[in-house]
Amino acid sequence: MGKVKKKCCRSKPKRCKNCPVVALRLQKIDSKGLSGKELTRAVKAARIY
Repeated sequence: MGKVKKKCCRSKPKRCKNCPVVALRLQKIDSKGLSGKELTRAVKAARIY
């Protein structure tokens, strides 16, 4: 993940990877300690609008 933007661009159908909303959701995922397939599914879910 790159540098987090200040404001969400609200691009559809998925949020961009640098969106602050996605960054927050990925921090929550990171605290769960997921890996492998579970991690890729969680990242997909975090980017869905």
